Amino acid sequence: MIKKIVISRFNNIAAILQNSKTQEIITINYDYQINDIYLGSVHKIFTSINAGFINLGHNRKSGFIHINDLKPLKKSHNLSQIADVLSVHQLVLVQIIKEPTLNKGPRLTTNINLFGRYIILMPFCNTINVSRKIYDQNERSYLQALAVLLKPATMGLLIRSSASGVDEEALLEDFRFLKKQWYFIQKLAIFRTFPCLLYKDEDLIKKIIRDFYQDSINTIVVDSEEDLKQVRYYLNKWRCMSYISNMKLQLFSDAYSVLEKFNIYRSIQNALKSKVNLSLGGYLFIETYEALTVIDVNSGSFNRTDNSKEAVLRTNCYAATEIAYQLKVRNVNGVIIIDFIDMDSHRDQLQLLEHFNRVLSFDNAKPQIIQFSKLGLVELTRRRRGQSLFELFNYANNNHSSVSMNNILSIKNSSMKNNSLIYKSINALFFNTVFFNSLSVPKIGINPFYNRVKSRDQFASLPIVYIYRVPLVIYSNIIDSSYWLND
Repeated sequence: MIKKIVISRFNNIAAILQNSKTQEIITINYDYQINDIYLGSVHKIFTSINAGFINLGHNRKSGFIHINDLKPLKKSHNLSQIADVLSVHQLVLVQIIKEPTLNKGPRLTTNINLFGRYIILMPFCNTINVSRKIYDQNERSYLQALAVLLKPATMGLLIRSSASGVDEEALLEDFRFLKKQWYFIQKLAIFRTFPCLLYKDEDLIKKIIRDFYQDSINTIVVDSEEDLKQVRYYLNKWRCMSYISNMKLQLFSDAYSVLEKFNIYRSIQNALKSKVNLSLGGYLFIETYEALTVIDVNSGSFNRTDNSKEAVLRTNCYAATEIAYQLKVRNVNGVIIIDFIDMDSHRDQLQLLEHFNRVLSFDNAKPQIIQFSKLGLVELTRRRRGQSLFELFNYANNNHSSVSMNNILSIKNSSMKNNSLIYKSINALFFNTVFFNSLSVPKIGINPFYNRVKSRDQFASLPIVYIYRVPLVIYSNIIDSSYWLND
């Protein structure tokens, strides 16, 4: 089984492929992202629903917080009203646990968690937990004892499944980094007197290696030399590479997009369509709404057997396999209703549910089948892991984000050099900055209406748009204070 990670930093997209088929699509939402930490101000309190809205800063959506997410602020377990915990204009440290939708702001909590590769630091939770995915009892006992020695007096630790079999020094380094990160966030919160963002994890490569890299990964493909160095840095930092490892790092050096080369572009297009054709006949209709996702299974031309009951069961099983894949690649979350083809036999229904449970077990988001209703509808839930593909691109299109569908559609006709990044908003990148060293930034003139003109005279009359091509090494050097000074 060939499993690889493909990272396109320019397009802000990464994908996990298995046997050349896209399994997951990962991107970073620069506006709101799970685990972002804010210093917020209480904007409104609604005692009727025991919830409130938190102002997160200028030009940002207000976040929603329920009293159940205020446990660290409760002075007593007997407090059952949010008005006893929060007051209007009160400053509060919050973290995003659900990204916003088109009509709703982000869901917040005061129970802050800082994620490392092997450890999760919980500053307001005085407990120690070891991941249930670590089955070896000896390893669990060892990690539990190590966590007892590491745990600060007023904080908690959660040992992730990736910590199994890892060198002790790597765990200690991960813990030290999280502890320094928390002290830095505390200092920022103390000196701020207004709502603002305190922490955001914006590094796509860091997120991929930290949260998605596994020993089963055979290859990591990137589209620039600087990204290749960064991937190697994080793999070495977290002791992911060894002399006996067969994992390969590959630099994509062709002139066209890496997303097109590995058919990721086509996978994104297909995942945004409502109709999905099944390989042996039949098709699915997938419609996503704000409250739930509805999937309808149709037999179509699938009639390869004389037994109608067997044909229905086989069609439903093929559909269940495809649905499990579609839920994963589209990152569908929340309540899901599936209308399979009607089956009268109770035995066939149980056989379908058994097969569906088996194919859903490969999903890390842990989908759970709730029931097979009397109307023949299968009801299940899937844990939220960031915005779904539908939410991501619809939200991005409405907010002109860099991961909008318009940007993805332009990838097919675009080309780039592997040692550079193209920034369309160069003024925003170098805003209010003065360079001491003379850094030449080459620019190229393009005509965005090139494909729409019909004559040479019409082309000459159209405006030229300049796109700046900035080497990544320049961007990384900006961090050095010897190169720049804010006004």
